[in-house]
Amino acid sequence: MLYQLSYSRVNQAENVDEGAGWCQDTGPAFVIFPDRIPNLPRNMPSMRISPTLCSLGFVLCAALAPSDARAQSLIDPVLAPGEFRLSGGGAMLSWRDRFGIDGEREPVATDLTRESAADLIPGLSGLTTALDALLDDSSPLRLGASSAVVSHNEVRVPIRLDVGVLDRLTVGVTVPVVRSTLETDLRIASAADAGVGENPAISEGSAVTGFLDLLTTRSGEASALAAQRCGLDPQSPECAAATLLADDLGAGALTLEEAYQASALFPAQGTAAGDALVAWAAALDASLAAEGLSPLGGTPPLASAVLDEAGLQSVVTNPLGPFGAAPLESFGGLWGLGDVEVRAAVRLAEGARFDSTGTAEMLWSVAAVGTVRLPTGAADSTGVFLDRGRDDGQLDLEAGVFGSLAMGRLGLAARAFYTRQQPGSVDRRIAPYGQVISGRGDVATLDWDPGDGFRLEIEPALRVAPALSVAASYLYVSRGSDTYTQATDPTGLLPTRPASQYYPDASVLDTGTEFSLQGLGGSITYRSRGLPETANGGFEVFLRMRQAIAGSGGRVPAGVRGEFGLRLVRRLWGSY
Repeated sequence: MLYQLSYSRVNQAENVDEGAGWCQDTGPAFVIFPDRIPNLPRNMPSMRISPTLCSLGFVLCAALAPSDARAQSLIDPVLAPGEFRLSGGGAMLSWRDRFGIDGEREPVATDLTRESAADLIPGLSGLTTALDALLDDSSPLRLGASSAVVSHNEVRVPIRLDVGVLDRLTVGVTVPVVRSTLETDLRIASAADAGVGENPAISEGSAVTGFLDLLTTRSGEASALAAQRCGLDPQSPECAAATLLADDLGAGALTLEEAYQASALFPAQGTAAGDALVAWAAALDASLAAEGLSPLGGTPPLASAVLDEAGLQSVVTNPLGPFGAAPLESFGGLWGLGDVEVRAAVRLAEGARFDSTGTAEMLWSVAAVGTVRLPTGAADSTGVFLDRGRDDGQLDLEAGVFGSLAMGRLGLAARAFYTRQQPGSVDRRIAPYGQVISGRGDVATLDWDPGDGFRLEIEPALRVAPALSVAASYLYVSRGSDTYTQATDPTGLLPTRPASQYYPDASVLDTGTEFSLQGLGGSITYRSRGLPETANGGFEVFLRMRQAIAGSGGRVPAGVRGEFGLRLVRRLWGSY
């Protein structure tokens, strides 16, 4: 995957999956100050570069480069033949804020912040509708306000190896090890009008079933009595009363069953809605007694207590309940393999301009790079709400060009790449944007066509000493919208997946997957060696920080990314 924003994974952003390209391996950094002067005659005449060629060169500089785990300062993707480069380090992205769909910066915890915590649980509208029909009371079902703090952290440790196999061809591979962690602190305030708790059908299913069966039995008895009375005199008041009672009992049984099935919440004992259900049952008992029938002998089972933080966690994690997920609290993911990348870089052109003494006044180069990102990572877990996964285990194809220009102590490099993300299948909980909690019945294997991505990065640099350079950077990332559809079975042999528990249309997942991101940063690089003609390799150390400054899409991390690393360069064969 190119960018996981989920909110995420970002990415998936995030995914972005949720805008995770912000913390994704970012490809070979640029060489603004090349290690190797192009293989050109030192006494060649000065080169005159036309404005058109210059413009084209800078466009190509912005072209597509492969993604790896480093966005440090400035290395060339093409090595000399016989040279290899081993790179390692780490990148960490941490954020509590994101860029919303409209581009406004907002806390990640926005999706867990409600005026009534009951709105976090799907199905509440269905429960409200059923109770309104049963009790003729449209009073809202509420809990206290919910608030939360949510923080994401992603650490990537990539190992990258590049080998120059021919004069203009370098091949390489990057193996990233990734760990994503989630910190969540969810609170529910107390409220005088709070009135719902855990649905008793989850933990007291037999009691609920027993009461519904009793309603059905009494409805049958009332129907038999109505048939008897109406057979004697269809116009009698006794016939009408028995018929009305049978209808009330039958409709009440169906509506009450709908209420129990609508949501994981239900009116609690001692609340206004709970007392109204008790009064409704008492009124039925009075009507049954008036017609000489046996009473219900009980009341509808109610929630034992109003829901608080611990109760909400119990609802989410109860293996007998509709969600069956991990609790909404801090979750430390395990280290695991991300999406492995295999690439090849080809030098398209290079050149230099020398002064009268043979000293290079200007160096430039352009290279094309192609990358295949293998599906070795892991997508977001359907059992952990707000999880970001380790990439997404889906095939990507990238192509692009890299270029750099150096003049004395100054340098400029730019790269851009286009990523074609291949369609595949993925397990997701179907829920609309902003709905964190969704049912286990909403988990489905979906056909997934992720949007294509584009990335542009520009870095001006200054060499402040022979071994030390600093650089600034600008980053732009964008990705098209993902498309989710219900998976189909062309063979017709697999069982048809039942309708989603709450959200039957998988296309609700499309919202928030299209995004853009801009960032500014700076880096410092120390290089141990001088020209390769005088040393068989060397090492470089770099440190880089980058801050997201703008974005849109809904799951784009608005955080700071820090990177550090070490590169070792050695000669396997040949000479400089």
